[in-house]
Amino acid sequence: MWLRTDKDGVPVDPYDQLKTYAEQMLGDSAEEVLDAERFEIAEGGAAASAYTRLQFEDISQAERDNIKQALLRYCELDTLAMVMIVGMR
Repeated sequence: MWLRTDKDGVPVDPYDQLKTYAEQMLGDSAEEVLDAERFEIAEGGAAASAYTRLQFEDISQAERDNIKQALLRYCELDTLAMVMIVGMR
């Protein structure tokens, strides 16, 4: 089961567990995926705003590429979190 508890029986935040699960699933490439300093988008509102920027703003190709990569990383972790939540059922 995906649900983990601490020593007092309190559920552990699934996002705190992502690095461990990603390392198990991705092996050596997990560090690239989960490098916390590279996360530029950390919640859904920021993801929506970033996507809007890609669609409607005149930005450099480098900035466009950075936003795209940040969105992909955000979606990857968000999907993994949803898998963990569904696994708790």
